[in-house]
Amino acid sequence: MSSRSRIAVDDRCVSALWELKGKREVNTVICRLSDALDTCVVERQGNLTHDELLSALPAHEPRLVVHDLAFATADGARRNRILLISWLPRGITPQHEAANGDAHAALLERLDGSPLPVRATDLADLDYRRLVSQARTGELRRGVPGSVSGFTVSMGQTSALADGAQPASSKRSV
Repeated sequence: MSSRSRIAVDDRCVSALWELKGKREVNTVICRLSDALDTCVVERQGNLTHDELLSALPAHEPRLVVHDLAFATADGARRNRILLISWLPRGITPQHEAANGDAHAALLERLDGSPLPVRATDLADLDYRRLVSQARTGELRRGVPGSVSGFTVSMGQTSALADGAQPASSKRSV
C-alpha cells in the first residue's frame, strides 16, 4: 500500500506503468478499482487511438488512465505528454469517487516525474483538441491536485487542430 494512500497498487499495474514510461511499447494503461475498492488493478493496456481510448471508458464506472498523448506542433515537431486521467462519470457513488481520488494519489506516487492530471466527467472533457491545447500550457488540472513537468505522452486522431498542429500517430511499431 502506498504511504499516503489507502489504496494498494497491484504489481501488474506498476509493471504496466513502467512499460509505458520506459519501453514505450504501449501508450495507454487503464486501471480500475477492485470490487473491495482497496486495490488499483490493470483493466487494459495497449496502443490505443484517441477514439479507442474514449470507447474503453465505461459510462457509469470510474477509471484511472495513464496515457501517452502524442501530437505534432504547427511546425511539425513531435511532442508527447503523459496524462493521468481521472474518469469520474456523473452519478458514481461518493465511495467510488473518494476511492478513485486515493488511487489517483497512489498512482502519482508510483510515477516519477509529474504526469499532467486530467479530471473528466464526460467525454467532452477528453476532446483531443482540448487535451493538446491544455497539454501545451499545462492547464489540465480541473480540480485534480498535481504538478506539471517533465513527462511525454501519445493520443492520435485524424483531424487537424484549430491552431494548425497535427496529431501524431499513437501507434508504435514493435
